[in-house]
Amino acid sequence: MYLRRLLSINGRSRLEITAILCRKFLGFGLDSDRGGSFMSRFPEYQDALTFNKFGKNDLPFYVLVCRHTKSYRLHYHNFAELSFVIEGSGEEILNGQSHPLKRGTISFLLPNHLHEIVIQPGTVLTKYCCMFDLHLLQSSSIDPIVWDKILKIGSELPSRYDLEGEQIESFERLIEEMFKEYHSNGFGKNTVIRSKLSEACVYLLRTVQESIHQSGTLNMEKQGAVMEMLKVIHMHYNEELSLTFLSETLGRTPTYLSSIFKRHVGHTFLEYLHALRVGRATGLLAATNLSISEIALEVGFGDFRTFRRVFKEMKGMSPLEFRHRSHSNDDNALSL
Repeated sequence: MYLRRLLSINGRSRLEITAILCRKFLGFGLDSDRGGSFMSRFPEYQDALTFNKFGKNDLPFYVLVCRHTKSYRLHYHNFAELSFVIEGSGEEILNGQSHPLKRGTISFLLPNHLHEIVIQPGTVLTKYCCMFDLHLLQSSSIDPIVWDKILKIGSELPSRYDLEGEQIESFERLIEEMFKEYHSNGFGKNTVIRSKLSEACVYLLRTVQESIHQSGTLNMEKQGAVMEMLKVIHMHYNEELSLTFLSETLGRTPTYLSSIFKRHVGHTFLEYLHALRVGRATGLLAATNLSISEIALEVGFGDFRTFRRVFKEMKGMSPLEFRHRSHSNDDNALSL
């Protein structure tokens, strides 16, 4: 809604609108870094579907080796990204914060984090790049405290880490095993990938704190209940889902679940569910030829009118407008 008000003000250029949005929501402006060149172009929206055409039953995960010989423009996407620099050097800008890239640098980006890579002429940067849907971690046997820490990356915890010495060798072996498993046809491949991904995330968190078993704002019982709610939501978001269903599934009252969810996640159950469904819909709108009505049903909305209303409230435009603008880099920033 804030974006819609900005767009309604005559005389504002798209660059001015982007600057206002960056200052309001990300805490930095267009001219505060790198001599005014940072974000002088609109961020490009990318979706996992445009990189790897996941089928309905495919694991929403892939890992590859990227060899950067030139800069990679500012972009964002609705899937998580874990990268590890093998060799070379460069600069990465995450949500307006710049840091050098070197062998052993790990970057972890949650969905919708803005980032770009700057490579100097004549320089080559090689890294493992792992893309995945966050629900893979939720569907694994991951501790609630670990999940809580993951969700704080980019806010309370930094998005990048520099490993040293034996840490580099250990993590490189881990991500190399994940890479080989992904490109194999071995029995239980998906189970191994989930396990390796969880292990990589835990290893990452251990580099910034002595123990991940510190008490959080909720006790373990409540953290466990929230974790179970998130698992059910992410596994059944495209079905008919309600607090009543969660209550019956988890054996807790709707009032109790609503209270701890809001306190721990920061959003109501319905807000979170709508954001998840709309996030999935943006990918389908940008990367498939499914009709908007089909997409509404695919992501869990019972009817087109509700889907259109919720989508417009969250994105500031209709699904059809989003589909048209997603094909133009010049207009992609409007979908933020």
